[in-house]
Amino acid sequence: MNSFQDLLDRQKRHFATRVTRSYAWRIEQLDRMAQLVAENETELQRAIAQDFKTASQEQIFETLACLGEVAFQKSQLAAWMKPVEAPVPRALAATGHRGVVYRDPYGVALIIGPFNGPLLLLLRPAITALAAGNCCVLKLSEKLNSTSALLLALVPKYFEPSAVAAVAGHREEVTELLKLPFDFIFFTGSTSTGKVVARAAAENLTPVLLELGGPKSRAGRRNRQHPRRRQEDRLGRDGLGRAMVHVARLCLCT
Repeated sequence: MNSFQDLLDRQKRHFATRVTRSYAWRIEQLDRMAQLVAENETELQRAIAQDFKTASQEQIFETLACLGEVAFQKSQLAAWMKPVEAPVPRALAATGHRGVVYRDPYGVALIIGPFNGPLLLLLRPAITALAAGNCCVLKLSEKLNSTSALLLALVPKYFEPSAVAAVAGHREEVTELLKLPFDFIFFTGSTSTGKVVARAAAENLTPVLLELGGPKSRAGRRNRQHPRRRQEDRLGRDGLGRAMVHVARLCLCT
């Protein structure tokens, strides 16, 4: 038997109660996520520093971005939950028919986080999934010893397992997870692994969102012969260099 089957069944039963569709449940989960990050911000930043040895700005960005996402989702949630009028063909409109779009949650979402965005690319997708009324299983990266260990300890303290659960493991565990009929899969990582995820999702006809890419290095060229060029180099190194987040670690879109 699949070792994750009980967890999936528990979350599916919880979703079947329809409580996750309510505004109150969604807000409660968002508040729980904000509490998890805010009350453990120092510990989370310290864990990220141990995994990456990066500048403090990047560690701060990881936590603040999640808190900002929670605040944004809460500010828009009531409007997003309202039915939206949709156009219908003229012949139907003339006979009194109306088109209405209802935004319903999928069910149980599997969110597979990458190594290069320990919070940003794991918790932010979870925040949006919870705001939409879904339960979540978070697959933590096996390459992040400190951050993943901390999240494994924190998630059960702030969430009911029937709403949000965190699991760890290597390729074997991911393979077992992907065999299960999740209702939605969100994956961030390489193209080659994304293909594996997509093929596995297709077996259960599970909709999947793939955020694919790879690390991009910051490249520059200096001309030490010209004073103005040297000044521009300093501005780029000291100004832009400090402002950029996750340089050579995060895929960037242009």
